[in-house]
Amino acid sequence: MNNIFVVADLSDSKPVAIQRACELAKNTSISLHIVYFCYQSLRLIQDDPQNIKQALLDAVSHDAKKSLATLVPEGIKYSFEVVWEKRIYEWINCYAKEHNPLMVVKTAHRSETFLYTSTDWQLLRECPAPVFIVSDYKWRKSPNVLAAIDLETKRKTKQELNHQILKSAKTFTQANEAELFVCYTVPFSKVLRDLGIHYKDELEMNAKKTLKGKIEKLAAEYDIPVANFFIKAGEPEKVIPSIAAQKKAGLVVIGTVGRKGLEAKVLGNTAEKILSLLKSDVLALKPE
Repeated sequence: MNNIFVVADLSDSKPVAIQRACELAKNTSISLHIVYFCYQSLRLIQDDPQNIKQALLDAVSHDAKKSLATLVPEGIKYSFEVVWEKRIYEWINCYAKEHNPLMVVKTAHRSETFLYTSTDWQLLRECPAPVFIVSDYKWRKSPNVLAAIDLETKRKTKQELNHQILKSAKTFTQANEAELFVCYTVPFSKVLRDLGIHYKDELEMNAKKTLKGKIEKLAAEYDIPVANFFIKAGEPEKVIPSIAAQKKAGLVVIGTVGRKGLEAKVLGNTAEKILSLLKSDVLALKPE
């Protein structure tokens, strides 16, 4: 289906997800499907809970229709619905599997504790469609794009994911007449550094020599200047936001292979750690 799925929220003071989706759909044939989620526990309501539920849905639908009439510019096709659902990410995942949208667009809600997993994290882990997390507090408005890839991976799925990331990043760059940068984080161990075995500058120097041919090939394939490739040793969740800030990237494109359950909570996912520090928009892709 040639549409963008948008998670909307009437309570948002800044409807940035809808606004960003409109920007993405502008001057294209892409349509938007905007969904407002509504849920209240009616377990203790004894006086006709079904009528109360319908009244709430009707009220949200009325407000949504009124709001969208002013938010969505002329020329952009859209549909909307109001869904009664507590577990939002499960509903979105099912929709994505059935309808195969181009992407899911959602405003960032970057808070998580060990016992609570936000909708953002669940979508990064499980949603089959690309997930576009829109920041409502960017440090600067800039069209530049940063693509984070794994240049040393030997796994075919991750190599293919590298190309997915670069293709998507290139598309956004061309659409916005922006500049594209690419980064790779060399794995770095603080323990080995303390033992005098690992040093960041040596790791970076060796990686640049080893990966020179691969970088030149990708640079030629995607028409990216070799000078726009960056290799830094460290932790991806620190390196990527640092380069994004340095290069004024308004969008960072990353890959994610989400862990689930207790493993995800204990070990964490790199994509989620990156998201917690970035102030730009993030497009997260899974292997096709």
